[in-house]
Amino acid sequence: MKGFRGWFMNYGLVLSILVSTALVAVLAYRLEGSRWRWPMVALALAGIGTAAGILWIRKYIDRQPKASEQENKQ
Repeated sequence: MKGFRGWFMNYGLVLSILVSTALVAVLAYRLEGSRWRWPMVALALAGIGTAAGILWIRKYIDRQPKASEQENKQ
């Protein structure tokens, strides 16, 4: 896949998580003095961690040798 479709399939999920995380972070910033502020901050940090985890898993999987490559070597 090339072009926008390929980019969207590779990074669309991460981008949507980061956008929703940014919205939660803005909401947490605006909730001064509310008891919901720190749970919203925790949700924003969890969203950043989720996006980082997805990118790390993608990098880990891309480094693994493909099954077809292993069969060809044998």
